[in-house]
Amino acid sequence: MLRRIARGNKKVQDVIKEIDAFPKVEDSYVSTSSFGGLVSLICWIGIVLLLYSEINYYYQPVMEYKYSVDNEADRQLELNIDITVAMKCNLIGADVVDIWGNSIGNTKLLQEELVPFELAENQKIFLQAQGALKGLTDKHKALGDMMADIGRKIVPRYDHGKEVEKNACRFHGSIPVHKVEGNFHILSGRSVNIPGMGHAHLQFGQVDKNFSHRIDGLTFGKRVEGMLYALDGEEKKAPVGDYSYQYYIQIVPTNYISRNYNIQTYQYTVQERKRSVDSRAGNHGTAGIAIKYEFSPITATVKEKEKELLPFVTRLLGIVGGIFSTSGLINLIITESYNWLCCCFTKKNASLR
Repeated sequence: MLRRIARGNKKVQDVIKEIDAFPKVEDSYVSTSSFGGLVSLICWIGIVLLLYSEINYYYQPVMEYKYSVDNEADRQLELNIDITVAMKCNLIGADVVDIWGNSIGNTKLLQEELVPFELAENQKIFLQAQGALKGLTDKHKALGDMMADIGRKIVPRYDHGKEVEKNACRFHGSIPVHKVEGNFHILSGRSVNIPGMGHAHLQFGQVDKNFSHRIDGLTFGKRVEGMLYALDGEEKKAPVGDYSYQYYIQIVPTNYISRNYNIQTYQYTVQERKRSVDSRAGNHGTAGIAIKYEFSPITATVKEKEKELLPFVTRLLGIVGGIFSTSGLINLIITESYNWLCCCFTKKNASLR
């Protein structure tokens, strides 16, 4: 019984051998060469490099972008501001006014803090690192590249090591705003709300104005750790005289969806304008800082997608097979050309003799 099974298995093996599409060459018919070894070495190095590159590319996520109409246009959100102006707090005031006429003064929600305008060494180092990181992200315009690799941190507290003059006012806090056009402004004089008429800035006497300022943070909605915004770390030094600084902000509601997070934020682009205010020279206007904002009616959704496995495996196999086939063809061409040249040279020498 066992012999019959063994005979049957042997016949099956013989049938499989007959359909073998890869004929084997005896070792005695195979010869090696230094050039062939060099080609093989280059071949393996190329395979390793290309496989590494392909695997690295496979693990990089693909960003999918979708755009839709913002269906939360009536929603309120917070304007988070942290700005330092080179004037004392009793000389200036801050307000938010929107297109509906709503006005919120600094006395209600914004905190005022008398601080030195000059940065301490630890703050300078922090802002330099933040500026370098912003420079890297500014090169990438895709929304999916806006997430920074490090967590966003608040500018460290002043640590100068000695007493210095506190000649600046820091406004910081969160103000609820509607998703309509509006502006946040800082002007000379204290802000006073006038019922039924809005607000006004009252100034008594002549004041030397210096609207040099530094924006340590300006965001809309909930703060997102790890994200840098266009005005983070922005610093302006005003020349002598009255100057007006205007920032025009276009805000885009943005949703980020990935394996690690699902967040909603409000990215924005900004345009800047500054000019001297001098009525005698015909440059009319109001000296101060104005941040005018407008919300886009379109919501952008950035979704992280993984690459498919089957195309990835197909590319890996194509790399390996393609390099082996190409290297074998190159080896054959060079070897045959070398043998042909040697044969021609030998025949020429023989005819001369």
